[in-house]
Amino acid sequence: MADQAPVWVVSPHLLVAQAVAAALSSVGTPAEAHAWESAVRDREAGVTRPGHSRHVVAILDGVEAGDVVEQVTALVRGGDVRIVVVTTDEGAVQWGGLLATDAVDVATTTTSVVQLAEVVESLVDGTSSMDPSGRLALQASWARALARRRSITAMMATLSPQQRRVLELLASGRRVAEVGDTLGVAHGTVRSHVKALRAKLGARNQLEAVAMWHQISRTSDGSSRVPRPRRESKTGGVTGRR
Repeated sequence: MADQAPVWVVSPHLLVAQAVAAALSSVGTPAEAHAWESAVRDREAGVTRPGHSRHVVAILDGVEAGDVVEQVTALVRGGDVRIVVVTTDEGAVQWGGLLATDAVDVATTTTSVVQLAEVVESLVDGTSSMDPSGRLALQASWARALARRRSITAMMATLSPQQRRVLELLASGRRVAEVGDTLGVAHGTVRSHVKALRAKLGARNQLEAVAMWHQISRTSDGSSRVPRPRRESKTGGVTGRR
């Protein structure tokens, strides 16, 4: 590795990238930390700056999936970049679709620094550090998760607008009474909506219905889609979120 250009370590959290790059360098693997946003932006724009590395370690633990998979896809789309995604065991499933190409490997956050250095060495050598059976298993898990997501999406499409709104509000953390107050309907009406939407989704209880909502929602807490509950002001009036 001594004659190799430093690998880039990128993360949406620059401090994380800097810590991992320093750890890799300490065990003899040259590494540089770079901002995730600039790496993705340059790649999408087709910009190649001096010192660009063809080998990237992406630390994506705890990052909302959303557009990140698409951004990693953009990084490898040109065919001249190889990338190791470091994520949690649970989060690894979302990368299964990219494992059909040898441009992407997945490592978990339980990987030690020495083990990660070995993964990087394989990356630079053009080989995969992943066990073939593990790669196939992850692809299969991804296919099952994708099928489940599509099934839930189809069931969600059968909900009425009011049922979707009720579920969305419940998924944002509101209780039944708060949902009723927000929508201006009786609490019993909310419970009727919950019973009906559970039947359509095949959910055993309200928690399972909410979990299904989160499974297909890009925003985990729903905060960008629904208003916060209105609260009473000190003067006795009701105020909304500004």
